[in-house]
Amino acid sequence: MPIPIQMASQLSGLNPHVIRIWERRYNALNPSRTCTNRRMYCEEAIERLKLLRELTEAGHRIGNVARLGTEDLRRLVDQQLTRTAAPVAGFTATHAISFVEAVPCLEKPQDFIQCALEACGAYDTDRLRRLLLRARQQLGQRGMLHQVICPLLEHMKQAAEAGGLRPAHECIATSVIREMLMLPVPGSQTAPNAPELMVATPCGELQEIGAMMAAASARDLGWRITYLGPNLPVEEIAACAQARRARAVALSVVYLEKCPVIEEKLLRLRRLLPESTAMIVGGKAASGYEQLLAGAPIHWAHSLCELDQILLQVASRG
Repeated sequence: MPIPIQMASQLSGLNPHVIRIWERRYNALNPSRTCTNRRMYCEEAIERLKLLRELTEAGHRIGNVARLGTEDLRRLVDQQLTRTAAPVAGFTATHAISFVEAVPCLEKPQDFIQCALEACGAYDTDRLRRLLLRARQQLGQRGMLHQVICPLLEHMKQAAEAGGLRPAHECIATSVIREMLMLPVPGSQTAPNAPELMVATPCGELQEIGAMMAAASARDLGWRITYLGPNLPVEEIAACAQARRARAVALSVVYLEKCPVIEEKLLRLRRLLPESTAMIVGGKAASGYEQLLAGAPIHWAHSLCELDQILLQVASRG
């Protein structure tokens, strides 16, 4: 969904004047125009702006990088990351370099998914980690999330239901994915005026991988993230959201489909939150509650793509 320059500025962390200069003087972007000649920016344009901002902040001259393709910009920022990233959960950017180099360049997302399934089946966490790092390098953070991790988890869910996977296989996948989502992402610095998103799961919902993916996707859109984790009382979520003046709260519900207790908790959270704070519910159990709570002012995200669209709409309202 194309967005105006004010929203592009907020998501990218760049002043609108800087964006215009980079367009006119350096041909860094070519936004579409409305019938009234207003600039409109697509998702790829926002990514380019974020990458260009990261590179210029690292010392690159805008004239040297403005006309590079998006993939080339990603590679440059990845190189910058390997020089500056701090260790995360015992896994550093130095490890990432050697791990990525040890994986052949795969062409399609489906190739990554198939190899990742094989790595999980062999209990090979190192290979799975290398594959996901390579996927991020080739497809970008958003491509890795949407085109590899989401379908990988769906494949694993189907295989588990058919009896083809053991619980240990699923644990290996989720632990490595969780680690990947915690790694620093090139171009992910948050603008000072970025809208804030609170992410959690309510009491009784112990699975947090969906919430972590939502947080990662929102961060990539330029949102400031406060991640509260799983199994939290709605009163605590609401208190934190009010204290932080969060623009939105996102909840992941996975296991407890059409549970009266969860239904009541969702309604209570909506009542506790200010009207100005959007409430978003996602996860594989969310559709059941959408039917039960059809009249409530709640946004329902059935996928990461839908979550992104909701967040863009919420942010554009200011």
